[in-house]
Amino acid sequence: MRKKAIIGFLLLIFVFFGGGIYISLVNTRIITGMAQINALNQVEFFRHDLLHKLDIVQMDLLLHDSPHVIQVNDFVNHGKAITVAMKSCSNCHHSLQMMTEFKLLHGRIDNYLKQASLGYTLSANHQRMLFERKRAHALGQQLLQEIGDLAGVSSHKISNKIATIKAEITSMKNALLALVILIPCLLLSLIYLFLDRFVSSVAVLIAAASKIRESGGGYQIGQKLPDEFGDLAEAFNQMSAGIRKRCDETISARNRYQTLFESADEAIFILEAKGEQVGKIVSANQAAALMHGYSLEELFAMRIQDLDTPESAAKAKDHIRDLLNGGRLEILVEHRHKTGRIFPVEVKASLIEIEGRRYVLAFDRDISLRVQTETALQRARQLAMVGEMAAGLAHEIKNPLAGIKASLEVLGHELQLEADDRDTLKMTIVEVERIEALLRNLLNYARPPNPFFALIDLNRLLENAVRNAGILLKARETSDSAPVEFIRDFDLELPMIMADAAQLQQVILNLLLNAIDAVSGGGKITLRSRPSPDGGVEIVVHDTGKGLSEAAVSGFFNRFIPPSPKATGLACRSASG
Repeated sequence: MRKKAIIGFLLLIFVFFGGGIYISLVNTRIITGMAQINALNQVEFFRHDLLHKLDIVQMDLLLHDSPHVIQVNDFVNHGKAITVAMKSCSNCHHSLQMMTEFKLLHGRIDNYLKQASLGYTLSANHQRMLFERKRAHALGQQLLQEIGDLAGVSSHKISNKIATIKAEITSMKNALLALVILIPCLLLSLIYLFLDRFVSSVAVLIAAASKIRESGGGYQIGQKLPDEFGDLAEAFNQMSAGIRKRCDETISARNRYQTLFESADEAIFILEAKGEQVGKIVSANQAAALMHGYSLEELFAMRIQDLDTPESAAKAKDHIRDLLNGGRLEILVEHRHKTGRIFPVEVKASLIEIEGRRYVLAFDRDISLRVQTETALQRARQLAMVGEMAAGLAHEIKNPLAGIKASLEVLGHELQLEADDRDTLKMTIVEVERIEALLRNLLNYARPPNPFFALIDLNRLLENAVRNAGILLKARETSDSAPVEFIRDFDLELPMIMADAAQLQQVILNLLLNAIDAVSGGGKITLRSRPSPDGGVEIVVHDTGKGLSEAAVSGFFNRFIPPSPKATGLACRSASG
């Protein structure tokens, strides 16, 4: 289109300059013609003046013998006037042919004047004077005829020249009229052509821009546009494709970040950092709502101080002020659950900028489990130290205790004791054995032996454990002890299993002894074996005792925390490990 605009502009310039040059040339010719007409008119005037002066001299010749005769001096002046007029006519023509003719005419006029002078001044010879006068008059008539012919020629030339100039003026007028009509029409046509192509192309581009604004890019201009608008449309299509690609990438990135934001295990908050709404929750993820027991809508109506305990809330604005002064923030605070439960939170926060505004980005982690784990680990370390001390102490007590037991057994065999005394001695020996079992369990727990795995019959092992528990139960029985019944519920189709028979039997025996303590007032103890869903076997020890308290259940497998006052806490621990 730029080339066409240049061509149209050059065409207009050509028309303007062509018309101007044509008008200038025609105007120059008209001016030249007018000058020529003026010169011809001047020549005509001089010729008429010459004719008039010749007529005067001719009249002077004719009136010589009449009463109206003039003086000689006047006659001479009239002759001089003819000479001056002739010179004026000669000065108006410059062509060689005319100059030659005028020289001849000038000679004949000089001859005429001489002849007239002779006819006017020869008064002595009247006949000759008349002859010379007639001769001069004839020459004068001849000159008048000749000059009249020249005047006729001049008049014809003037008429032709005037007609030519009128034709050229008409032509110039028509040309001017044509230019006046043609140039605006041409200009309007070019303007319409360019505007039509320009406006239609711009309308297509504007419609495409509107479509891109509505669709977010991707719209393509299918219509072929003329000239540079075609290149612009191609660039527009590339821009639209780029915008669509960038929008897709932005949407994809936003979805990724939104997914990360929503699926994060830690609570994420975006908080107001300035103004009267400092600490207001602008955004939060689902983990934050679950951690505090609120819905997202409820959180968005709250400030972070509303989730803090009073002690932590009092320091919230100071923490945000520290963030505004630069740096990151890592602190431990306490939050309050919707139910009122208080739990520890580890907070890591930093400043972010969104659309020119500064916000606080905070990551909150509930460290209740970590605190509990650290507490449990600290207690486990304490218990391990106590266990090591107890194991050392048990080792030191074991040897003297063996001596005491041996002495008591010797006394029981050698002395003749009363029945009550013998029962007392027997109970003492049983308690010593009980202390020995406690020390043995303690030492086994502190330094467990390496397991020896072999194929065993589980039902037979369970039967032996029940038999040993029954023997120990009989040793503990007194005259007023309530009966305890053992119920065996073994699956006879169980396969052989790989296990350490000695340690497994000890575990079952310990569990049976705990069950005996639980049904000290009398009851039933059921020992059951059955296949498990995962392909193994299950062993169940069930008693009809009163059960355990919640505190006992929570520490059931902790060392040195017995489930009952008579237990040591080692049996259950050995069963778990």
